[in-house]
Amino acid sequence: MKMKYRRVKYSDKASSIPENLRGFGNLTGLMSDLGLKIYVQLLIWFILIVLSSVSEGEARDTYALIKSKSTSQTEETATGFFMEFTDTSECPLALNKVNPHAVAEFGTEFTDARLCILDVDGKIDAEKIRQFLKKEKPSVIICLGALAAETTLQVEKKIPVIFAMVINHKGYPALSGKNVTGISMEIPPASLFVQFRMLAGQVRSLGVPFHPDVSGRIVEEASVSAENMGMRLIKIPVSRPDRISTELSKYENRYDGLWMLGDTRIYNTRTRAFFDLVEFSKKKRKPLLAFSEAFLSAGAFFSASVNYRSLGSQLAMIARLIVEDRVPPSDITIRSPVGTYTVINRHAARSLFGIKLDKNIYESVDKVYPE
Repeated sequence: MKMKYRRVKYSDKASSIPENLRGFGNLTGLMSDLGLKIYVQLLIWFILIVLSSVSEGEARDTYALIKSKSTSQTEETATGFFMEFTDTSECPLALNKVNPHAVAEFGTEFTDARLCILDVDGKIDAEKIRQFLKKEKPSVIICLGALAAETTLQVEKKIPVIFAMVINHKGYPALSGKNVTGISMEIPPASLFVQFRMLAGQVRSLGVPFHPDVSGRIVEEASVSAENMGMRLIKIPVSRPDRISTELSKYENRYDGLWMLGDTRIYNTRTRAFFDLVEFSKKKRKPLLAFSEAFLSAGAFFSASVNYRSLGSQLAMIARLIVEDRVPPSDITIRSPVGTYTVINRHAARSLFGIKLDKNIYESVDKVYPE
């Protein structure tokens, strides 16, 4: 339907002025012209303000970070994420000493984004997450840890979700949704093997204990990488964690070193499998490659883990790809972490290599334990 407008001429307005005020006609016309100009200027300013508000609203998309639990690793990841949205010279955090409360306060408003955090503190609380998302209305959700990711995906099926810090993510069906992408915790095997060979050059084969239901696919893929590097990966299936020593003994003449995967079915708080693995490694003098620095104090020789500051930066880049470039999560493949953090156990190195130990290997890692 077309709207009809009545065109009003200034002469009509002038003729409608009473006779006793006709002498003020010129003044009335001047005021009308002046009023029109003011009206147009005000209209222009209003339009500019609206456009500015729209532009600012678009620039300040909300990025929601949900943590399974506050740890030094999650805070380091959060800091790396936030640093991608600001000039590090103006960052109020002490970059080498992360303060969880400072991170939470710091992550509010930036020039081109709004950041918010929720810590579920190790609890499965779908309602808490639901209310958080309802209040913040994020454009993208970043979940740190399996608990945060799985619980978030129970209540949200549309907003893009990026997960990280989930060990063996392929074991979580919820993480294969159309609105989901992420970064795995598994460092590419080729990178691990290269670093391990630099420290233990005599190793030509690695024994890898694994539960077939949990890590079978990872081991198959790693075998290809090892073969391409001229190494052999000896597969050691372990269906019962309490039999890991027995299974290791069956193949002990076929491998020079050991590789500990993040296999939660074998290594968890209910089993002694890790301690049996370390004991076997020491007894048979086979260097043990672990997936976390935490295992070095018990006797592992070397660890290569994710660099969490780099992980946060990588998450930010994927989040911006989704929010700013409008790339759907389904078009972004699960990525490997880009940075590693390497630590060597000084005591284990001395025990393994004795007088043949080349102390230059300490220069090849990020940290030597104990310091």
